[in-house]
Amino acid sequence: QRASRPAGDCGPPPPLPHAEPSSTRGSFPVGSKVTYRCLAGALRLPGHGDTVECLPGPRWSELPEPCARSCASPARLRSAALSEQDQQRNLYPVGITVSYACRAGYANSTASAATSTCLPDLTWSPAPEPCASECHCPAPALSVPRP
Repeated sequence: QRASRPAGDCGPPPPLPHAEPSSTRGSFPVGSKVTYRCLAGALRLPGHGDTVECLPGPRWSELPEPCARSCASPARLRSAALSEQDQQRNLYPVGITVSYACRAGYANSTASAATSTCLPDLTWSPAPEPCASECHCPAPALSVPRP
């Protein structure tokens, strides 16, 4: 314990990635609570808390990362749609990979599934069109007007 802090004071709240505490100055005696807010470009992770408490010891309570940087919604493809699981997401943190399934009327034209990954610069890796039209119909005959 540092001499500059009174006994029973936790000191400044711990740093957390992509978040900032509501207060870093002053005294934080046992029982004090500090709430974090997400920095610009980061979104709140569903189900994660956002508050730490100064506990006896003194020590700050544990807090899983409350925020993460997220890509915008993945690109829409003409021949394929996001998988059902990926359509239900509302957060796309860096490193997540989404997959696509062929739309009705289209079939896989590649050996592997189409995927796209959220990159560190918050853009998506390119997702090639993975599907081709199932229609293999002959071209319609041109009708020639009769004289």
